[in-house]
Amino acid sequence: MSRVAYTYGRRGRLNSANSGVRETAPTYGKPRNSLFSEKAGGHIKVELNNERLVAHLLIIDPRVKAFQPQPFTVDLIDQRMLFTRDAVRTAWHKHREIPGPKFYTPDFSVDWTDGLHQAIEVKGEGNEGDDVYWDKIARARPILAANGYPLRSVVVPKNGRNPLRMNPGVLKQAIHRLDAWLTDELVARVTRRCESGPISVGALCAEVQLLPGVIPVLLVGGVISADIAHHTICSTLEVSLAYGDLSHLYLIEEMETARGMNG
Repeated sequence: MSRVAYTYGRRGRLNSANSGVRETAPTYGKPRNSLFSEKAGGHIKVELNNERLVAHLLIIDPRVKAFQPQPFTVDLIDQRMLFTRDAVRTAWHKHREIPGPKFYTPDFSVDWTDGLHQAIEVKGEGNEGDDVYWDKIARARPILAANGYPLRSVVVPKNGRNPLRMNPGVLKQAIHRLDAWLTDELVARVTRRCESGPISVGALCAEVQLLPGVIPVLLVGGVISADIAHHTICSTLEVSLAYGDLSHLYLIEEMETARGMNG
């Protein structure tokens, strides 16, 4: 009796009905990770939870103007970027006899508010890729940089209790509550209490009579700040007045790898 090795998780096939460059991989009955963001132009789908988490980081980061998942493909043979499915199909037929990696697709493209652009590759801790993967990244990096999309590689922590895994989703939801919850009266109460110095979330909620669910709204609204990259949002988290500063939401750098930066 022969054994047949079944493979799963292949990339989506190309066809004329597909939009964009590459459809996310089939999930064989499992719902894809989807989310909504105005920065991404509405509802988007990503393949993995790690990519969904990074999308949350991009949503809450005030420096990000727009982003897209799997935005384009890099032709490693002709050293150019492909922006349509027809271009990818043509290049695939052209290079089909050439051995080794021929294409690379970043997980995200990012447009920053300062006018710069960037491509992002997402990996999970413990699955950062082998030498073949990093060789492909090294080949794609100068092509992306030459086209104005320098590549940033980030590694999502494996530990589910890591603040970088626990906080972004809460903060992303808080953005949708800003208009309804962040009133002038609330800001004034919190400002008066925090003017004397840092205070724990538990003490702030007790003294100002706040629900704990308001704390993420105050963080994304720039009323208070905290080290949310290294501490989860809970009663023991120490917060202080932010005076409109949102730099505590710059979390993508906390996942950046030295190898990813240097290639």
